[in-house]
Amino acid sequence: MWQELYRLIYRYFSGLGLTREDAEDLAQETLVAAYLHLDGVRPGKLRAWLFTVARHKYIDWLRRSPKGVVLVNFPAEELTDGVRGPEEAALAGAVRETVAAALNRLSPPERTLLALKYNLGLNTEEIAAALKMKPGTVKVRLFRARQKFKEEYTKLWEG
Repeated sequence: MWQELYRLIYRYFSGLGLTREDAEDLAQETLVAAYLHLDGVRPGKLRAWLFTVARHKYIDWLRRSPKGVVLVNFPAEELTDGVRGPEEAALAGAVRETVAAALNRLSPPERTLLALKYNLGLNTEEIAAALKMKPGTVKVRLFRARQKFKEEYTKLWEG
């Protein structure tokens, strides 16, 4: 169970753009905190509670980080699967860099929403439980985060 939760939380932090080392450290810190406070978690709410803890660990990490830190470390293999030839590899690399730069222009809450939805595949209700929001609020904020990402990506790609 703990290994599965570790992988889930690690993917969450990686999806937010943390380096491998930072994602591993924060995932471990999250699970230690979860283990120490496990008795206070309501049955069936462990996963949502764990994401709440992870979100707080991420916010603490942002506060400790130096200004201007590049947060997104987008995995190259996600965009280069099935790439054939040097031209396609170069284009995939350019797309990867543009996606990372566009994500870096989003606020941490916007990146968090997008990571929960698209990296972890959580549905609106799961995201709402993890972030302690109403599902309607999650839908609106996800829509706005997607719109902002599209705007930033377009500016960077065309500029």
